[in-house]
Amino acid sequence: MSEFKDKIPAAGGKVEFIYDPSSGRLAIQITGTGFLALYMVAVSLDGRHVLGTVPPTGIGQSPVYPQPSVITYIQSDEQGMWGRNCPLCKKYFRTNHTANDTCCPYCAAGSSSLDFISEAQRKYIAASYDAFARAYMGKQSTSLDMADVADKTPAWHYSEEKQQYHFVCDAKDCNTQTDILGQYGYCPRCGRTNARKLFVERIDQMLARWHETNNTITGQKERGEIWERMTVAALSEFEPLAKHLRIKLLRFPMTSNRRKRLEQVNFQKPLQANDLLLQWFDIGMLEWAGNDVTPKRLVPASDLPFIKKMIQRRHILMHNSGIVDQEYLDLSGDTQVRLGERIRIRSQEAKRFVDCVGAMAANLLDNVELGFKEE
Repeated sequence: MSEFKDKIPAAGGKVEFIYDPSSGRLAIQITGTGFLALYMVAVSLDGRHVLGTVPPTGIGQSPVYPQPSVITYIQSDEQGMWGRNCPLCKKYFRTNHTANDTCCPYCAAGSSSLDFISEAQRKYIAASYDAFARAYMGKQSTSLDMADVADKTPAWHYSEEKQQYHFVCDAKDCNTQTDILGQYGYCPRCGRTNARKLFVERIDQMLARWHETNNTITGQKERGEIWERMTVAALSEFEPLAKHLRIKLLRFPMTSNRRKRLEQVNFQKPLQANDLLLQWFDIGMLEWAGNDVTPKRLVPASDLPFIKKMIQRRHILMHNSGIVDQEYLDLSGDTQVRLGERIRIRSQEAKRFVDCVGAMAANLLDNVELGFKEE
């Protein structure tokens, strides 16, 4: 079975449509086990439209929702989450956020939470409405055991799909849970990315590996191989982070030509990408101006020749077995090597490069998430 497409039962127990002859009203009652939570939606009397969510209220209070309508209860899966489909990119995810607006964790599109109701839940809502209508028109109480219905009418008992990565938003007062494909994603409730924590963890792992190697491994060949892997890995981790943050930038209005160019920006060449971001958005990777919470951060100009050289070293490690070619000599500014020589990465160079990449990533994260303010 796939690691991320395990079926998660949505609910269990019994759904009861209780008809009251004296008032002619029909009430809905859900009993049993299998779900951790539920939310309500109001469906138009003809069953064709979902009109809005029904807000939860305290005891003795009446919720405000579109009238006239029929209420349908949407039960969570056994992990307390609901499946969602983005109305723009159509991708599927799970979350425990169902109220107000929602941000797609994949494409960062924002819209009403109603627009994110999953395809499976829409089928469930339609089936629920049909059963309600039959009970009301027949003027008699009806009960349905979810376990029995599941085999005969799948729309009644939908299953959500477990994805690859579950995260809890660490933004203040958010704590929204989300389950996505891949790892980097935006919180459906507050729109903040989970990438900051993940990327810092990976940089910290690299630096821990550097300290371990520096303190315990004495063989020059083995040490050199580790420094080379770190040089390659640092930028390999940075590139998907930058692509993920680019998604947020692509949400801004822009011409089709500008959008196409932004989509084609190569983050394996971060210094060139930085120049474009500065030109287009007045943000970049080399400097964070700072705010009330996070102080100013700067990659000094003295580091730029080193970063440029290490990027070119990474390139020939990946594509030319580390052998110096004329392109490397032309682009790197490295005057300490000769044509045809195999480069060597020294321990302090590897650590310094990881530190520089980490600083560039932190600057880009802060600029994209915190650098834009509405006047």
